[in-house]
Amino acid sequence: MAIQFHHEHWPSKVVNIIVYLTLLSGNLWSTFGGDHDQDSPYDSKHKSYITPASFTFFVWSLIHFLLGGMIIYQWFTTKVHEAIGWHFALITLFNAIWLALWSTGHTFLALLSLFIATSGVSYIYGHLKDHHHAESVPERLFLHLPFSLYHSWSYVLLVVNAFAVFSPTREDGPSTFQIVLAIAGLLFVGSAVIGFIEHKKGDVAGALVLAWYLFGVYAQQDEPAIHWTALALGIIASIYTLKPLALRLLNRQTPETAPLLG
Repeated sequence: MAIQFHHEHWPSKVVNIIVYLTLLSGNLWSTFGGDHDQDSPYDSKHKSYITPASFTFFVWSLIHFLLGGMIIYQWFTTKVHEAIGWHFALITLFNAIWLALWSTGHTFLALLSLFIATSGVSYIYGHLKDHHHAESVPERLFLHLPFSLYHSWSYVLLVVNAFAVFSPTREDGPSTFQIVLAIAGLLFVGSAVIGFIEHKKGDVAGALVLAWYLFGVYAQQDEPAIHWTALALGIIASIYTLKPLALRLLNRQTPETAPLLG
């Protein structure tokens, strides 16, 4: 079948390119550029007791790569515009605002901006799940998968940002309350894995992002209760993501567990 170039809705497609390049350049600048007075999410001065190791944040690289594929794919299908419309531009704008506020130390305002961005990503994610089932490999890879990862990662960033605002690290170590609060936060993330597998049509990709975060916390945090809780939850979450595959192998596939990405 011949590949067709779709020029319909070109204004939104052009805007998607612009905001994507803005998001990409902002993250690259945050990682490799800037000055010492600015803060990078990858090596942040705004830490809490559930901040993960810096390597964890490089999941952004995979998300950027897949979103770059979406930017190209949108010119060969109408499904990208039908599924996300102008919402990608809006969430990218608020994501860029979050990055700028975080980098300059305005963590509470950054949290508000990130909440709006996460809500927008959740809307796209839910719209894809409910109304745009993936019908081809490119659609899975460059439409459903990037937003599965983006949705989960936005959720992680929201939790990390919230703890950085309300429960930052102290020079004399965490208080008992902060330890309990950190464990509650990790349990909150871990329980979301069950939700992704049970109620999000077997979203293994999204669940694995949460597991990756938990392992990142294990690698970063030295407080024993937090350290080992993160490891245990990471292992449990990773094992639980195998449930849709196990059901397939047992020929017990259901509408809730059939697709892994869309």
